[in-house]
Amino acid sequence: MRTLPNTDHSTRGPSVAAAAAAPDGYLRMRDLVRESGLPRETIHFYKLQGLLPDPIKTGRNTALYTPAHLERLRHIRELQERQFLPLKAIRAILDDSAREDFTPEQEDLVRRVRATLSGWAHAQQQPTVPVARFVPGRVSRGELRELADEGLVGVHGSGDAARVSEDDAVILECWAQFKEMGFGPDRGIRPSDLSVHDESMAQLVKREARLVLGNYTDETAEHISGVIELIAPVIVRLLGAMHRKHIRQFLAKVAP
Repeated sequence: MRTLPNTDHSTRGPSVAAAAAAPDGYLRMRDLVRESGLPRETIHFYKLQGLLPDPIKTGRNTALYTPAHLERLRHIRELQERQFLPLKAIRAILDDSAREDFTPEQEDLVRRVRATLSGWAHAQQQPTVPVARFVPGRVSRGELRELADEGLVGVHGSGDAARVSEDDAVILECWAQFKEMGFGPDRGIRPSDLSVHDESMAQLVKREARLVLGNYTDETAEHISGVIELIAPVIVRLLGAMHRKHIRQFLAKVAP
């Protein structure tokens, strides 16, 4: 258990101890409630669900929290309110964040895999597609700016020389199709809402990477690169099937 210097206020009486200000760099529960905007009961619930680390106990009924606790609460609230994620999904995201670092050996293997991957990984990231193919005809300049600000596409150059990668061109094409199908600003859906898919995909790739790095440590970088190239289109089909399946399950569950 962590200890703090001079945090014992027992000689000053329980009411004074409860009202005392937290030491520098620490927060009491009332501070956490005020700064996070979450009620005390919700914070305790998150602790019980394993979403929030244990505080530093300073007495039988008192504890101190750190800025990391506050940041975690704000992150949970953002995931719930902006992305409507259930607690199970939030816990998976938080667990991934806590285990994000790779060992030096795994990092070295990733570098070697990146160096040995043939054309498709590198070529698709080169800015070769003119932005004018989409803007302003099918994607407005404001929408392009919003996608770029969210980090969903990368625009290289400006004016007539502006280019995007092949993958980012697909994202622009999909957004244009969304609008043409009535799934756009007219319905209150913004380009930045695509971040829901982007963030989910980022977490998926991290978990896939851990799976591969944990089970292919005895293979060469060249072998892993070959596996990635072969399996990538299969994963695309798998994700499409799972997405359709979960849509049907959601509809059946909400309106049985």
